[in-house]
Amino acid sequence: MTNIIYNKTFKGGIMLAKEKNFFSLFLAFLAIILTIAMILHPEATFQGANYGLKTWATILVPSLLPFFIIADILVELGVVSLLGVLLEPLMRPVFKQPGAAGFVMAMGFTSGFPMGAVLTNTLYEKNLCTKEEASRLIAFTNNSSPLFLLVAVPVGMFQNPNLGILLAVSHYGANILLGIILGFLKSEKRVKYFQTETGESILKKSIRELFVTNQNKTLSFGALMGKAVQKAIHNMLTIGGFVIFFAVLIEIFRITEILSLLAVIFTKLLSIIGLDPQLGEALSTGFFEMTLGTKKASEISAGLREQAIIVSVILGWSGLSIQAQVSSIVAKNYIPIYYFLLGRIFQGIMAGIITMILFVPFLNFMPVINMYYPFTSPLNGWNYFVFHITSCGILISIMLILSLLKNKIIKN
Repeated sequence: MTNIIYNKTFKGGIMLAKEKNFFSLFLAFLAIILTIAMILHPEATFQGANYGLKTWATILVPSLLPFFIIADILVELGVVSLLGVLLEPLMRPVFKQPGAAGFVMAMGFTSGFPMGAVLTNTLYEKNLCTKEEASRLIAFTNNSSPLFLLVAVPVGMFQNPNLGILLAVSHYGANILLGIILGFLKSEKRVKYFQTETGESILKKSIRELFVTNQNKTLSFGALMGKAVQKAIHNMLTIGGFVIFFAVLIEIFRITEILSLLAVIFTKLLSIIGLDPQLGEALSTGFFEMTLGTKKASEISAGLREQAIIVSVILGWSGLSIQAQVSSIVAKNYIPIYYFLLGRIFQGIMAGIITMILFVPFLNFMPVINMYYPFTSPLNGWNYFVFHITSCGILISIMLILSLLKNKIIKN
């Protein structure tokens, strides 16, 4: 019997080794093909790299770098631990996440990709969440930023500001639903971290957590800030590398007609489900890069309803470029990404369904929305930064109010 088990284990190990070797050989083959394509098409390679570099330097760096730095400082100073205690009554029962995950959720929803992954990594390194919780957390805290959904896509691409509210509702609604569903998959006892045996109030405990974190801090503020800046720059350089690489990849695929072949597949799929087949080209581009895919959808002469559905699907899927960034960021701590990858499929489909259902009601309310819609032109500079800070503060405030109300109801 022992020999049989040993033989099965040995054969299984050989099979896994063969599969790993085959996968490594396949990746090496693809890398060689891509290198040859870059040599044969130097102009396309340069144009793609130039576009990726401009996108990173002019959009991602100013919109993400300050928040990477300040978020790391808030974690080190214990502010996130304080918020963790206050948000526990909301995050634990709804999402089966620690209270500190509420800070990640707020920053991820208001700052855009890949803020959720960076902060989840930090939480795990500070032992503020488990690996399993981190795996679920990255699945629903990596989103498009509100500015992208409310301004860049509807105003900059579609010249239709009213579309922004619908895209935001479908995008964030699908992701919140994903977080709740993933919470149901986690069976655990409801641990009341926000209460103590002595009946200490949640506010007192949150302040005590802040003091304890500061007492355990070993670095001076100057050293802490320097560490936060170094970490933020490292993350930004990693993101920049992926942005440039995928920009080159898409340009190579475009010039070698690989994108056209992929578009044929999506075209047939859209014909089957009853949507405009022309939008297959947008899906094929969005499969790799979200921004280019949404822009392509806005340029295709299809119905606005079908365009909105496809854009919602692309935004939910987020593109292989974003997925590679998130996977790379969490890889150093070996945080599993299967929830995140499956979540992209779920969010893309669910966001498309929500958009399809809500499009007609939103169409009826568009004249009213148009009267009060605050974003009629793209934001930049100081306004861009202020919007991020304000939206994050508002979201955290709403979450704190809901959490404290929940805690009061539980006590009563």
